[in-house]
Amino acid sequence: MTDLTLPDNFVWPDYTGGSIANIPATVAALLDVPFTGLPPLRQPLWETLTGDARRVVLLVLDGFGGNLARRNHTYLRPWLERAAVVGQLTSVFPSTTVAALSSLWTGGAPAQHGLVGLTMLFPEYGAIGQMLALSPMFRQMPDTLVRAGLKLEQFLALPGFAEQLARAGIPTHAFKGAGIVDSALSRMHGRGVAGNHGIHSFADMMVQIRQLLEAKAGQPLFISGYWPTVDTLSHYHSPFHDTVDAEIRAVFAQLERELWQPLSARARQGTILCIVADHGQRPTPFAEGVHLGDHPTLQQMLLMHPAGEARAAYLYARQGRQADVLAYIQEQLGEEMWAMPAQAALQQGLFGPPPFAPDVSTRLGDVVAIMRGGRALISALHIERERKFIGRHGGMDAAEMEVPWWGFRLD
Repeated sequence: MTDLTLPDNFVWPDYTGGSIANIPATVAALLDVPFTGLPPLRQPLWETLTGDARRVVLLVLDGFGGNLARRNHTYLRPWLERAAVVGQLTSVFPSTTVAALSSLWTGGAPAQHGLVGLTMLFPEYGAIGQMLALSPMFRQMPDTLVRAGLKLEQFLALPGFAEQLARAGIPTHAFKGAGIVDSALSRMHGRGVAGNHGIHSFADMMVQIRQLLEAKAGQPLFISGYWPTVDTLSHYHSPFHDTVDAEIRAVFAQLERELWQPLSARARQGTILCIVADHGQRPTPFAEGVHLGDHPTLQQMLLMHPAGEARAAYLYARQGRQADVLAYIQEQLGEEMWAMPAQAALQQGLFGPPPFAPDVSTRLGDVVAIMRGGRALISALHIERERKFIGRHGGMDAAEMEVPWWGFRLD
């Protein structure tokens, strides 16, 4: 797949049939409808789910990495024992929510759909944009990029997964927090969605999904449910905090009580439930951060603040200084980060196979720097936000890249 020599504990995204970006094609295969995009997951990861499948519920637990699943194995064992599929996938690169969810809503890799990081350069608007809020980084002004001219329906360079399902007669329903269900990013992802449902708690989502399955019993359907709180708590407490474990227990208890147990036999017929995460997390204490301001020589070689992620930064070198940036990182920061020319990373398939989205080269800058261990690259532009984060994701550490993949037949 690649000629790049990866550092120890880095996990390459498996776009050929073992990543979350392969899930949409898998859902389409389960529902026996055509799909254009990356191939389905490898057969052992879903063949036991086949057979008269008419409805698929995909539950995405943000930040519920494989390390957390293993940490909570004793509590989760009853779920694993009744699962038809227990596997592990990789996230995409970068292992961050906006890129990962865009892959789940298109069936393409980040290089193909074009949303390659939490923050990305928009030279046409003279700003680094924050893609959760579609706001410039220098000030939180939600949807400012949309007002500046960004076309939500056209930004992702692939058709929406829901659009492809709709052409085959399969309606899609999306469940996510009431505060984000109508956000610009949700509208970007939700092209072709038949129903957008705002929820106020995880129990609320389980009840609403159950009610929809009952109301549409026997009818073909795809349901996507997204829950962010494992990720949120991991950011602020670290992924191995007791409150994260408590949240995981609460999520699966409510899944059991409010969806699994009360669902009628009629609604269960032909229904599949899949559980996955968009990425994992690892502890990244602020004290271990690499502060760009402590490296004025490197800073002078850069044209602007880094884009991308604190764990996977896109560096823009001043004209003719790319080699100098790479040399400085190798010589002065080689234990803290691993760097390569952005075009080499793109062409070697780190962000996915071609064809590449327009402007993706511009979004990646000149150098991609991926953090080792618990490091994060912190610039003055992001310092107050990064100071609050104890856990992070975005890089290629196994804790960030490995996610559980569980499948259940409900009938």
